[in-house]
Amino acid sequence: MATESSPSVLSRINEGASAFIRANRRSMVGMGILLFPALLFVVLSMVFPTLILFDYSFNPFVDGSIVSGLTLAHYERALGVELYQNILFRTVRIAVVVTVLDFLLGFPLAYAAVRKGGLVGKLIVISTLAPLTIDLVVRSFGWFVLLSGNGLVPTLLTDLGLFEEAPKLLFNETGIIIGLTHVMLPFMVFPIVNVMHTVPRSLEDAARNLGANRLTVFVRVLFPLALPGISAGVLITFIVAMASYVTPAILGGGVKVVPVTITDTVTSTSNWPFASALSIILVVIALFVIVGYQRALKRISGVGGV
Repeated sequence: MATESSPSVLSRINEGASAFIRANRRSMVGMGILLFPALLFVVLSMVFPTLILFDYSFNPFVDGSIVSGLTLAHYERALGVELYQNILFRTVRIAVVVTVLDFLLGFPLAYAAVRKGGLVGKLIVISTLAPLTIDLVVRSFGWFVLLSGNGLVPTLLTDLGLFEEAPKLLFNETGIIIGLTHVMLPFMVFPIVNVMHTVPRSLEDAARNLGANRLTVFVRVLFPLALPGISAGVLITFIVAMASYVTPAILGGGVKVVPVTITDTVTSTSNWPFASALSIILVVIALFVIVGYQRALKRISGVGGV
């Protein structure tokens, strides 16, 4: 009986799928037409340039010029030389720290913006959004002034008695992390805000009425329900922080990260193949992070993540 019913079940599925396609053919064609410009833009602006970099990364670089051929020397140099290993680890480390700090700052801001509402919520959203209206170079130079030896931040920390001498917050990883944390904060806050709008406050009230404290409410109620927004914010913040150039170049000084190293390589030696290899390594790291994060989300929540 099972063998006789299987073909009929498959035929019903095929008939249903065919009927669905026939009934929605116009809407599907219309959707395809609407999506085509966006897909074309993605292909031309992201996929195609990445493929060019991938091709360049295997070309030999001899006597200051690119020659035809195939070599893995650029990847061996990027992954095998201690200098570039340290730069790669530093880049990932800074991106991780920035992501964690932005989550610790961004979740309370997003929660307050949604739950407080009214004027307070609007002020939080505006204050978070306002820096995006200022050019990134201007914001980075603003932090340059604030973090310099006689700047407001070191002076304030010294006057408060937290440090005997003015701390060095510029031209090191600390300066890069401070600047990037400020730059990336909106990318963490707004995905969480969008999700928090869908979380009923009655769930929190019910949990508190049952005796749950604030930490339990966050861990058992808010965090699981806000996980799609948190995951989106984490991924965007990490990937953009890892690929940032302007802020590390201005605040980092001699502390190199991969994007700064790529620019230095191209401008100083015109070694496009090696710079391309570094770029592809960043892309691969980002893909590994996305895939690994999605798998972790599936294990934690049992859903597909973002």
